[in-house]
Amino acid sequence: MLAVITSFAVQLGTQGLVAIAPPEDPAVPAGTVTTDPASGGSTEIAGQGKFAAADLEATESEDATELEISTGGLMSTGNAFAAAVTAQGRFRLRRGIHQVGAQVAGNYGIADTNVERVMYRIPAAAPGQVVAIDDLIEERSSSIERQTTVANVQAMARYDAFFAKRWSAFLMATARHDRFQGLDLRFNLDPGFAFHALTNARHRLWLEAGYDFQYDIRREDAVFEEQVVDPPVPDPDVVTPAGELAVADTARVRIADDTLVNHAARLFLGYNNSLSDRVTFDTGLEYLQSVIKGSRFRINWVNALTIQLGGRFGVGATFTLRYENEPLPGVAKLDTITAILLTMRFI
Repeated sequence: MLAVITSFAVQLGTQGLVAIAPPEDPAVPAGTVTTDPASGGSTEIAGQGKFAAADLEATESEDATELEISTGGLMSTGNAFAAAVTAQGRFRLRRGIHQVGAQVAGNYGIADTNVERVMYRIPAAAPGQVVAIDDLIEERSSSIERQTTVANVQAMARYDAFFAKRWSAFLMATARHDRFQGLDLRFNLDPGFAFHALTNARHRLWLEAGYDFQYDIRREDAVFEEQVVDPPVPDPDVVTPAGELAVADTARVRIADDTLVNHAARLFLGYNNSLSDRVTFDTGLEYLQSVIKGSRFRINWVNALTIQLGGRFGVGATFTLRYENEPLPGVAKLDTITAILLTMRFI
């Protein structure tokens, strides 16, 4: 297996906008949204209905213009094939108490997977006998096929105003396309305030609170599913030789709405500790509670440990957890991402 991460940065002003930054000038923490610096086709950006944490140290920093671009990938061959690529870009502009930022990220992966197919055949019945669904003969087949395993694109734009030593306000807009979450588009608009409890550059603790507006446009394959027609009848599109059992016909049945609008309250708690000049630990826990439906909530948690080995090389370990209590039908409630990779920075 070959794993490669490369980064290219162009900077005008202070250091790049990264989720876990050097202690001398920490950038805007990415809260529960990023797996940098380790990445295996699973880069996440700030937002998507979650907080992007504002950095109090930025209130005392000088004006800056920053741009960073990074890319990485993973490939495995031999007994199993898998490949993934990830890329992202970050921009930050600071003038006085005002700051604007933008991020974009994309992930794509393919792998050889065992695909299982199920077919239902109608058994022979006596004249006039009605065949029930429970009487169908289930036939399963499987094959190894190369399929897409990761496919998402994300973007974020954010404005921050640092109006007091321990307080800041922000407005953030995010958009996400994610095939495997059943989303053609998830748009979030997030205003809020941040309070910075611990403000040491090497030891920081902050809390964000605000509102989240969410609008989902769902994929067609996430809102419909194929179900056997009841009572079973032969599929007219399937031609079988005489004497064979007929394949049961199916129909597309709606299982979810095409769109979803949600209003939620949001809380985020972030903590960053520069354990030494070479080791940094960052964690963030976020809770989003719908004000429309009490049982609808989401929890996001991220942990990242970064070790600078020397020069341009480092190693990062990240763990990200996403829990959604009411996902689309057929979508798992819990997603986790764990990554350990070697990193290299050119500039």
